[in-house]
Amino acid sequence: MYLLVGTTVAWLSVSSHKFSSQQDVLSSENHDAPKVPHEIYKGTLSSQVKAVKTFSFGTSMLGIGMQPLLYEQVASGENSMPIVIALYSVVGIFTFVTPFLIHFVAKSYVTDITYDPSSTEYTASVYRFFPTKRKITFKLEDVSIPDVPGAFTSFYIKKVPVMCSPADFIYPEHYIKFMGFDKPIDLHLKDPNEKKKDESSSQRSN
Repeated sequence: MYLLVGTTVAWLSVSSHKFSSQQDVLSSENHDAPKVPHEIYKGTLSSQVKAVKTFSFGTSMLGIGMQPLLYEQVASGENSMPIVIALYSVVGIFTFVTPFLIHFVAKSYVTDITYDPSSTEYTASVYRFFPTKRKITFKLEDVSIPDVPGAFTSFYIKKVPVMCSPADFIYPEHYIKFMGFDKPIDLHLKDPNEKKKDESSSQRSN
């Protein structure tokens, strides 16, 4: 019993220390932010995402170019059918399946965000299906937080899911605003009278 209590207290102290450390890092607002449009976020995986999408796009083009050769092999009948089917499957996966899978995972990854203090507008960059960037211009009121965060979603920009890493923000105060950490916490607590009304209505329905 004492061991369980001691372990729980130690875990709570470590967790509170980690939480306070994260809050200190996020609340360290940089007062030297420039008054001109500047970059506030730079994704560390931007170059890797571009390299993977470029490689996938290249293999897709190569696979499409191999289609006439594979068709000739099938038409000639010199190779066995299992080998031809296996070869077609491998080429088909790299040509069609892999690019869509990579795009599904990486389409929400934000490569960079710039902020214009004069217009209070942000511009976020994400990759399209092809290795080219798409610009999303938005304001703070266009950002919303999902009730249940997804695996590849940090928040929504104009209902578009995007993924950002808190550690990649050059100016963490913007991340605080995006996530709503600067707003009062709404615990969605109901008034006792409303709770009684809900209970009475549920009893009537039963």
